[in-house]
Amino acid sequence: MNSGFLKQWCLEHDVEARSINGFWYYFRNFQMADEEGFHSLFGNDFKPEDLTISLKEVALFIDQWDENSTYAAISHEFDYVVPYIPIVFKGKKLGWYKLFFTLEGETFDDFNHFFKPNPLESSF
Repeated sequence: MNSGFLKQWCLEHDVEARSINGFWYYFRNFQMADEEGFHSLFGNDFKPEDLTISLKEVALFIDQWDENSTYAAISHEFDYVVPYIPIVFKGKKLGWYKLFFTLEGETFDDFNHFFKPNPLESSF
């Protein structure tokens, strides 16, 4: 399979810039809406320059392999593309941000996941 097709699709739909902009929109909302959660992850002395955000991977999902089957898991009922952006703070990966695209290039959802902190590691 030629992955150049997916890369070209991403370039045509500006997936990298749109995903990074989506992350920053999410991040600013998180910072304001959940101050306690934000400080527990990033400390009280957060500096944006300590955060590294860049596109790492892009995946194409075939949502329903067998259109005649009923799936117990969430199904969007259409195929989609998801770029993965690792959330790296002070060199440590804290989680992922994902922005979901239809095959027409429209966004329809986003998702972030922070890893559970390891209690044996020192805090920020």
